[in-house]
Amino acid sequence: MAQNLDLNLHWQQFIELACTRFVDSGTDIGIEVAPLLLPLAKINPDWNKLPHSLSLEMSIHAITDEKLRTSIAAIVPHLTWMERGVFSNSREVNRAYIELVGPEGVLINDQFRFGIYWQQANTFYPKHRHDALELYHVVSGTALWQMAEKNFKARPPGSSFEHLDRIDHAALTRDEDLLALWAWRGDLSFDNYSMDT
Repeated sequence: MAQNLDLNLHWQQFIELACTRFVDSGTDIGIEVAPLLLPLAKINPDWNKLPHSLSLEMSIHAITDEKLRTSIAAIVPHLTWMERGVFSNSREVNRAYIELVGPEGVLINDQFRFGIYWQQANTFYPKHRHDALELYHVVSGTALWQMAEKNFKARPPGSSFEHLDRIDHAALTRDEDLLALWAWRGDLSFDNYSMDT
């Protein structure tokens, strides 16, 4: 019981810090999602007893904000991650995400999706698109991101950027794993998600 109490306090701190970062991002999606997300800091998730197989220690250790690092380190072992395999360079799991809030989230909500995304170093996430408006906020690891036909752009920790609906986007990690917060607004369905082969 004491462990759950501790996890719940870390959850509350994590949500509050995420909301602050979304507001500070100056993005439309961040400013819309933050007031919807903040009340959920007081709703405690059902915590997993079984650990996941992801190796996130390096990504978490690289977070420079001590409060954010501590809260993420506490909660991520007790959450169910959607692990994804090969894009182009690995036989192992090289990317994963968790939907903390949303239609399929740890906390169910039909107004937005919110979660954490991880991508292993030296992994390419090919061009993909969806109907939702999307926000990424990088918390550790610099990755290269592409929108439409523009050149790839390095996005270091602290960067926030949006992908508009149906606009192609891709991500390429080099020598660092990537850890980012993400949010969707608008059409939350995966029905029109597609990715280049």
